[in-house]
Parts: sequence; structure tokens; C-alpha cells
Amino acid sequence: MTNLPSTDALHRFVQLFTLNDAEATQRVSERLALVLRDPSGYQAQYAEELEERGIAAALPAQELRDLALIDALLSEELLWESDWKDTAADLVYGINETLTQQKQPVQLAEPASGRATVTGPEALDIVQDLAEPAGLAVVLFTLDSDSYALSVVADAQAEEARQLAKELGFGVTVY
Repeated sequence: MTNLPSTDALHRFVQLFTLNDAEATQRVSERLALVLRDPSGYQAQYAEELEERGIAAALPAQELRDLALIDALLSEELLWESDWKDTAADLVYGINETLTQQKQPVQLAEPASGRATVTGPEALDIVQDLAEPAGLAVVLFTLDSDSYALSVVADAQAEEARQLAKELGFGVTVY
């Protein structure tokens, strides 16, 4: 049997995104604890939601774990899922929506007009360039698709987010 990560580590990781929302922290933590403890049970319980994503067959544990993290944060509006064709301005809009949901007092500035229409990985770089002066780090969640699942954490917590994600077995890139 695989050693399950500590409940405390899971709670700390989730709280990086839910901040002071204890109810959201509880809901997300419970959902992620299920996928870590019982992947097939998770897939059965969230079958309808997975079907909406076009997933009907059993997924490998890692892919299911990553998708569960994305869907749990998405259900709390703490993550922005965008198409890879979305512009930097669209990504900034999404991150600002997430910051509003987190009740953060800061918003990202709009990208300069020449950079606002950039798409793809360069758009992610632009968003991170705008996040840094605000004291934020952009988090890109692993998703095997043509979209970006993005959220933010305080820049001072970027390393903790990386370490906890690794400890818990979630695929994330923290810029």
C-alpha cells in the first residue's frame, strides 16, 4: 500500500489557494483526500463531472489526481481554465477573477497594448511578469489538454506550493 500524504500537508497546500475560506478549504481537502486515498472511489463519485470533460474510462492515478485538483479548485472558482489560444489579456482577466474570489486586495495590471494579444506560452510569461510586482506567483496545473489551468499564490509561498505539490503527488508548475 502506498503511503498517503499527511492530512496536514494536504490542508496546508489547499489553503495556499483558499486562503482564509475555511469552508472552501474543507470541501477541497475532502475531495482531494478521496482521490489520494481511493482513486477508483473518486472516479465513481465524480463520474458525471468527468463525463462532462469527455472522460468515461478509468484514468491513471496521476492523471486523475491532477484532474481532481483542477476540478476541486475550479468548483470553488479558485482556478481559471483557459484555452491555449486565449490572449494574455484574457489570462489576466481570469487571474483577476480568481484573486477576487480569494478576496485578495490586489489585481493584475492590464498587459501593455502590444502584449495584450499574445497567446500560448508567451502569454503565460506576460501574466507572470504582471504577477511578480503584485507579490504573486502564477501556478500552472498539469492538464493533458489544449488548455491552461491557472491560479495564483503569494510569491512568498511559491516554494512551499512547489514542495507540497511534490509531496502530495500533484503536477504543478509555479512560476
